[in-house]
Amino acid sequence: MPLETPPHNGSAGAPPYRECLDELRQILEREGSLGLLLIDVSQLAQVERDYGSRAFAKVLGRATDLVKELRGSEVRGSDVLALSDKGGDAFLVFLSPKRYEAQLRVADLRAAAGRVESFLNRKLARLTSPYLRGPQEVTVGFSLVLFNPLVMPERLIARLVDEAWECVRVQRMQRRFQDRSQLQEILMEDQLVTAFQPIVHLREPRTLGYEALSRGPAGSRYQNPVSLFAVASDLDLVFELDRACRHCALLAARRLPPDAKLFLNVFPSCMYDPVFQGANLIRLLEGLGLGPERIVLEITEKYAIENYTLFVEALHSFTQMGFEIAVDDIGAGYSGLEKIAHLNPRYLKFDMQLVRDIDASYIRQEMARALKAFADKMDSTIIAEGIERGGELRTLVDLGIEYGQGFLLGRPSEGFDNLVSLAADAGATRGEHP
Repeated sequence: MPLETPPHNGSAGAPPYRECLDELRQILEREGSLGLLLIDVSQLAQVERDYGSRAFAKVLGRATDLVKELRGSEVRGSDVLALSDKGGDAFLVFLSPKRYEAQLRVADLRAAAGRVESFLNRKLARLTSPYLRGPQEVTVGFSLVLFNPLVMPERLIARLVDEAWECVRVQRMQRRFQDRSQLQEILMEDQLVTAFQPIVHLREPRTLGYEALSRGPAGSRYQNPVSLFAVASDLDLVFELDRACRHCALLAARRLPPDAKLFLNVFPSCMYDPVFQGANLIRLLEGLGLGPERIVLEITEKYAIENYTLFVEALHSFTQMGFEIAVDDIGAGYSGLEKIAHLNPRYLKFDMQLVRDIDASYIRQEMARALKAFADKMDSTIIAEGIERGGELRTLVDLGIEYGQGFLLGRPSEGFDNLVSLAADAGATRGEHP
């Protein structure tokens, strides 16, 4: 959807910049220079591709409002706010004169661009979080053009816009290189950490096992696993990251209680990893004191369906060795249950969005009931993820769900705490919040 005609009233009063050429020419000739901040929001178009034009219009309209909120700080009321007419979705802020005591400098533009970018990304993060996973951020470029009486003002202004786009491109390239370097350093220096979240019986005081959850360095943007894998995906380093996470989890699992299972998340690419196949894998596990019968390979419903043929072939060899299979995110919106059944999973894990407030939703309860019946027919066991309140726990117990996972039952930890699992009544004594 072009930014020039967004279906949101918030964009009113921001015309394509070519409609402002007369005003811009006057500023350029009078002041001898013209500065520009180019706010590139083209990456937000991922919302439209994934969720449609209505959701994109909402995000884009909010971005427009945020740009207007800048007035009074970096953006003055006399600045010329316009829209790009080529090269992507962007707002153009042509800086009005007499902003600084001295003449506008490139350093001033660079500092202003950094402040505007930080403000917009901080505000937009909350708005786009329901739609986007990963670092889809606004980039603010800047440029400056000097008046040249030998060149048409329109050409100078066009050069100004082109150079601002080039600034955006260079910034993105630099950030991509920095991200790649940082992620490679994390992998090479073994900076990953594995936390373990208990999976517990909802009626009996016992633990089934622990799911291994990978984290990047504490305090960094990579500490969040969603951001960690989103960056890896953007940089084509998913295989390397997944391999490092798996190795880190297996090393940490040497301290696993002897009667507990290890739930290990895997990506389709791991099926091609020679270290994670056949005799090599068995030797690796034997060296760690782990047997295949104690490990549950966890795959998401999305990956299982998209890579169905690969998983059918590969998982058969894993189950022959004694591994069990769990399919994650059941109920998250995919509909390949027939294909899932042919994978013969030992466990089906309810997506946390299905569990959230299930005690107050008849529809979610009926969905859970139907999925439970489906699981029973193929001799699979349900694990409900994301249990955070006593009401959710009690409803799941009433529905006959056997196992659960969530903050109410146990938070992720680098150790193996056997504090978990209290039956529905015990869960109620903890209150309605974790």
